[in-house]
Amino acid sequence: QKQTDLGPVPESWEVMPLGEYLTEAQYGISAKGSESGRYAVLRMTNQRQGRISSDNLQYVELTPAQFAKFRVELQDILFNRTNSLELVGRTAIFDLEGDFVFASYLIRLRTNAARLRPFFLNHYFNWDETQVRLKSIATRAVSQSNISATRLRGFPVPVPSTEEQDKIVSNVDCLNRKLAVHHRKHAALTALFRTLLHKLMTAQIRVDQLDIEE
Repeated sequence: QKQTDLGPVPESWEVMPLGEYLTEAQYGISAKGSESGRYAVLRMTNQRQGRISSDNLQYVELTPAQFAKFRVELQDILFNRTNSLELVGRTAIFDLEGDFVFASYLIRLRTNAARLRPFFLNHYFNWDETQVRLKSIATRAVSQSNISATRLRGFPVPVPSTEEQDKIVSNVDCLNRKLAVHHRKHAALTALFRTLLHKLMTAQIRVDQLDIEE
């Protein structure tokens, strides 16, 4: 390992400003969304656990030139630049089909994938320790915090080889899928417990009627 401003990292990893690996860091469109329109606009509320959700969409009307400028492409990363301190810095990667644009309080990041895989950056930005670092560079106001594209470009990131990045992404994705399964099991068992408890407390079933192994 070697010592860096981020602490010890493997000797083979680079630690460079994020801007060295980006091909684009762009603010979104300022058009006001409505319940109808030709193009769906992605907002902060569409960021869900590191992915983009198509729930609760708003829509805008745009010229072809505007749509071309703000269209979200596969593997674009959407970074929440303006919000409460708790939510500023939240990051999600786009992997949906369809025509979408993005709102002005998001920054669209595109990486040079030959050096920095977008899925690796998305996982790194959603890591708790990175979220703390991101919040430390935010400009704070009374009720909102902001991280500009300029500050984000200067944010140091540790970057392993692309082979290591791919392996890390594969392992993290595997763990996330396992976590999702356990969360669903927990929710199902909790619902079953509450239903059973209600029936016991309201005498819909009796304890001596329960078929429980000793």
